[in-house]
Parts: sequence; structure tokens; C-alpha cells
Amino acid sequence: MSEMQEKLVLVDGEVMPEQEAFVDVNDRGHNFGDGVFEIVPVYNGRCFALLPHMNNLFDSVIAMKIPGVYMIEELVEFHESLLAATGEQDCEVYTQVTRGSGAYGLAYPEPSIPHLTMYTVPVDRVALAEKRAKGVNIITVEDDRWARCDVNTLNRMPEVLAKQKAAVGRAFDALFVRDGKITEATEASFFIYKDGVLWTHPQDKFIHKNITRRLLVERLSKDLDLQIIERAFDKEFALKADEAFICGPRCEFMPVTKIDRSFVADGKPGELAQKLQAAYMDFVAKECPAHHE
Repeated sequence: MSEMQEKLVLVDGEVMPEQEAFVDVNDRGHNFGDGVFEIVPVYNGRCFALLPHMNNLFDSVIAMKIPGVYMIEELVEFHESLLAATGEQDCEVYTQVTRGSGAYGLAYPEPSIPHLTMYTVPVDRVALAEKRAKGVNIITVEDDRWARCDVNTLNRMPEVLAKQKAAVGRAFDALFVRDGKITEATEASFFIYKDGVLWTHPQDKFIHKNITRRLLVERLSKDLDLQIIERAFDKEFALKADEAFICGPRCEFMPVTKIDRSFVADGKPGELAQKLQAAYMDFVAKECPAHHE
């Protein structure tokens, strides 16, 4: 997108210039974080794993008792029309559904009319590839998020503060630690590889539903004949791993070479993370093939 071209967004199903879109001051997402979100990676102008992501969004909508206004098919069309209008090829699409507007008060109005906003988020995958080649360092922070991390709500202050702490400390990301056990990173799942086995936190209410994690558990691990143990572990155990990585729709598979200034293994990216990244990109190439003129 050129600098001169105005940014386009989608509001309640209609694509419009960003300057024409507005948020009502009485919107409950604005006042209470009363809403949910989902973010979908885009390669070659096509959404990757769009249906699983939209199912995630619907799970969050249902969990928060937000009225379902759109069908999944409509949300798929919205993604396609937004990408067609913007011409974006490599980006992410952020989708947010709030409960809508209402007089101030914690209990929500009946009926509620949800408010949908969608827009593209730029992503520098070249910079991510450079980080992948070297591996990244991450810091640990206390996991004081609410106990329903499996729902993508707009209340993201713990993630905001953790990511900012990582940025100030020149770390790539922050790892949440709850009751001494590592749960996940701010926007990605955490895995370690030890003695030929992958370890990760169980998929429960303390971690996000992560489509990249699901792809690894359900498909990539079987293709590469990997055993996965879903069991919580502490930082000490992680530092004894042969390699570690985070994975998610935004960072793909990113090797972790340092945690809180301590090296993982020899401090270099491991082979497995690279293999998984390659296998992931094979999936992307099949689902989001480059356009041939």
C-alpha cells in the first residue's frame, strides 16, 4: 500500500476509508473491553487457516454471550472483500466484535447490537526471518491474567504490560509464569524439545486457542513423527531443553535461544524449529499459493 493511498477498514460489513470510520463513545468495547478479537495471517493476498480462526472467534463470541449477528460464511466474505479492496498481499487481518453501544452500566443492554470492525495490520516477515536465523531472547513475567485465557477478549492489559516490559528489556517477547509453571507467551505458545520429545502447557483455560499450536499438535507432529507431552513445566526444566521455540500466527515458528539471560542449550537456534517452520511454510504454500500472472 502506497503512502498516498488512504487506509481502508471494514465496519459492520462495509469497506470504507479509515477517516470515515468512528467508534461511539458509548461502545462497550471502548468503555469496558466488552468484546472479542481474532487475528488471521495473510500470505499472497490469501488468508491462512481462516475457518479455524473464525471458529475461534465464534467460540469467544459464544463464551461472552455476545449475540451472533454474522455467519462464518459472511466473515469469510468480509476478509476477502477487505483484502480485495486494500490489495494487501502479506499482512494480518484484525477482527473485533464488541457488544455494541449502550448506556453506562456493567450489566449489558438487551437487546445488544454488536459492532464489527476489521482492518489489515502490516507484518515484516523478512525481519521475522532474520530473527529466526539467530534465535530470540525472551523474559518471564508473572501470569496475572484472568482465568479464561482461552477466550480472546479485548481486556489485554497484562499482555500489554508484559510486551512492553519485553520491549524495554530488548527481548522479543515475554513468557507468562503461573504458580511457577510456564503457560505461554503474550501472543504465542511455548514449546521445548528435550530427549526427542516436545513439551508444552496443556490446552486449557490458562492459554489462548492458538491455530499454529493446533496445526503442530494435529498435523506437523504426526508428519514429522514427533511425540508431544502436554504438561506444565517450570523455567528450570525449560533451560535444560535441547531447544525451545514459540509458535503462533504472528511469529510462525520462532527459536528461543535465551530465557531471562540464561542460554537454552548452546544458545543457537535448534534444528527442529527450523524443520517445523519449513513444514509450516509448505502448508501455507498449499493454502495460499502465489498468484501467477
